[in-house]
Amino acid sequence: MTASIQLSDGDRLEIDAYREAVRMTPAIAGARIELGLTVARVPVPPIANPSPNVVPAAEQRHRVTAALYVSTRLPQQDRRYLCQLEAEHLVTAVERSTKFRVYGFIPEQQLRVLEELRAGKGLWLILALTVSLVEGKLARLAEADGELSFSVGAGEWSEQMEQVDAGTFVEVLVPMAGGEDYAGAVALLREARTLLRDNKVDAALLAARKALEVVRASFGTEAVYKEAVKQRPAQRDLRARWAVMVEDLFSTLSGALHNDEVTKDFVYSREDGATLIAGTAGMLGRLAKERHLL
Repeated sequence: MTASIQLSDGDRLEIDAYREAVRMTPAIAGARIELGLTVARVPVPPIANPSPNVVPAAEQRHRVTAALYVSTRLPQQDRRYLCQLEAEHLVTAVERSTKFRVYGFIPEQQLRVLEELRAGKGLWLILALTVSLVEGKLARLAEADGELSFSVGAGEWSEQMEQVDAGTFVEVLVPMAGGEDYAGAVALLREARTLLRDNKVDAALLAARKALEVVRASFGTEAVYKEAVKQRPAQRDLRARWAVMVEDLFSTLSGALHNDEVTKDFVYSREDGATLIAGTAGMLGRLAKERHLL
């Protein structure tokens, strides 16, 4: 919904978002968000004898700021504050629509909460806009307000979130190590994270399960596990305890196949998925450390 902002001289600014308006880039402990907007000035009929104190529209420069809110429903329902936005440069508004961008910073924790609320769906972005300018040749500060809202599809938002690894709801913080199999496992883990972001929980778990196969093969956990379960937990050595953890994780992930009488009714929540994928990331991180030491 276009923002219509009435200026004190009677003119009106029309501010809108252009197609694929959202862009996000990595930042320390969060993400930088950019929104692409357009502005056009709708003038009133000219006054015959304007005041000499009036600055012509073409010479006016506007500072544009906004409070950004999000909603997973509709613009007027359950909106939540996300961050502040500001144009990097002063904006000149003329009758012909021109583009400009506003920028802000979203902390990592807020991104995680937003992804949990979004649950793979699209979003509404709502901008509470403030336009400021120094008005008149006898200068005074003037401000005007308006509201712009527009929807962002689930796919478009997910694509931008994919650019911000450290700011995602499910982090994959595993170091790269030598070996083609390991690189393939990391790619699978990233795929699992993307699928979970889109709320495809079972598919995400199966991708993580494939990634965990590399850990099982490298450490030989299946054979170690078979011997370990013959002992009481307190009697197992460290290698056996790690093997049991890996095999139990693999078994839990395998439930997403729903291919037998036991697992056919298993239901995994988004939170279950986040926990299991994080566990797989941890096991891959341990493997990377071991290979680095060899």
